[in-house]
Amino acid sequence: MRRELLLLAGLSITLSCSSTSGGGGTINVGGTPESGGTVGSGGSVDTGGTTSSGGSVGSGGIVSSGGTVPSGGTTGSGGAVGSGGAVDSGGTLSSGGSVSSGGRSGTGGATRAASSGGAAGRTGMGGGSATGGGQGAGGATGRGGSTGSGGSGTGGGVGCDRAGLQAAVDSYLAALSSKDTTKMPLSSSVKYTEVATIAGANKTTPMDQGLWQTALPVAYSLSLLDVTACETFSEVIITEGGHPYVLGTRLSIKEGQIAEIYTLASDSDDWNFDAPAYAKCSDSEDWSPVLAAQQSTREELIAAGQAYFDIFADKSTVVPWGTPCYRLEGGKGCITEDRRGTNSSCNVGIPDGSPFKNTHWVVDVDLNAVVGITLFMGAAPDSHLFRLADGKLRYIHTITIMN
Repeated sequence: MRRELLLLAGLSITLSCSSTSGGGGTINVGGTPESGGTVGSGGSVDTGGTTSSGGSVGSGGIVSSGGTVPSGGTTGSGGAVGSGGAVDSGGTLSSGGSVSSGGRSGTGGATRAASSGGAAGRTGMGGGSATGGGQGAGGATGRGGSTGSGGSGTGGGVGCDRAGLQAAVDSYLAALSSKDTTKMPLSSSVKYTEVATIAGANKTTPMDQGLWQTALPVAYSLSLLDVTACETFSEVIITEGGHPYVLGTRLSIKEGQIAEIYTLASDSDDWNFDAPAYAKCSDSEDWSPVLAAQQSTREELIAAGQAYFDIFADKSTVVPWGTPCYRLEGGKGCITEDRRGTNSSCNVGIPDGSPFKNTHWVVDVDLNAVVGITLFMGAAPDSHLFRLADGKLRYIHTITIMN
C-alpha cells in the first residue's frame, strides 16, 4: 500500500493505490493498438485508406487526394471528406449552424447524442440517421451518422466506414438504455471488459453482468469514429436511473460485428467525478467536424496526445499547447465554454514522475480528435481525449478510475 500526492489541475489529492505485478509484467488496457494506431510519436501510420461513407462534402470543402467517396455518402453543408489534410495555421474550428434545443448545429455531422430530459446534443448538418441506428427505448438519439453502405440493423453486420461505425455506436447506446445486448451486432466470441476498479483493468466480464443488469438512460454522448482501425470511442454520461456514471467505451469491429467492448465505468469513487457537470461542460463545447484543410493527420494527432503524456515524466517534452485550452477532469469544477477566459491554458497542474503506460489510440481525423486509453502512473485505468485546433491542444477530457 502506498500513498502518493498528486497535483493535477491545480488541486492536491492523496491517491492510495495498491497493485502487484509479476516480474516485468504489464497491465493490458483493452488490447494492443490496432492497425494504424501507434503508441510512440515516431511511428508511421498508413493513411492511404479510402474516405468513409457518411463523410460530407460541403461547400468549400475538399476531398483528400487518393480518397474515394463510396456510394451512399450525403452532401452536407460545410463538411469535408478525407483525412490527412495539412493543418492550416490560420484556420479555425468550423462551428456553423444554428442553435437548436440548447445545442449547436455542427457542420458535417458531429457524432453526438442526447436523450429527452438529458443534455441537448448538437445535431450535425448533412448527415442522415445511420441505418440501424437511431433512438432506442429511453435511450439516446444518434447524431451525425450518414445513410450509406456499412450501416446495419440489429442482427446485420456493420462496416468500417463512418456510417457503419456510427451504426455500431447507436446500437451500443440503445443496448445500454434498454439493458438488451441483443440490440448490438455482437460477435459470438465478443470480449467484454468493464473497468470499475484499478484491479479490473485486465479482467473480462460476462455480457449479462455489470452495467447490463440495469437500464441506463443516456443523458449525453460524444463519439470518435476511427475508420482506419475500425474502432470507436464514446464518452457516455448517465445522470439518472439511480447510479450516475461517466463511461469511456471502445468498440472494436471485426468482420462486420462488435468483437470487443472495453469500458471505463467511472462513478462517485473516482477522480473529480460529477456526471451532470461533465455533460454540461461537454455540451457547451464545439465538437463539430473540421474542414479537411484544417485537419491534422492521424500521426500528428497521436503525436500531440503522446507529447502530453510524456511531459508527465519528462518536463523537457515539447507539447503543442493551445490557447485557449480547457481540461475537463471527471466533471467537477466545470466551467462552460462561454465562461472560459481566452487565455485559459492546459499547461497547469502537471505532476512529475507520473508516467502513462500501455496506451491504445483511437483517432477521428474528421473531428480532429484522438483518445488515449491508458494506465495513469502505470496503474490507474484512464482515458484522455484530445481535441486540436490548428495543430494545438484545445480541449482535454479525462476519465480516471481511482478506487
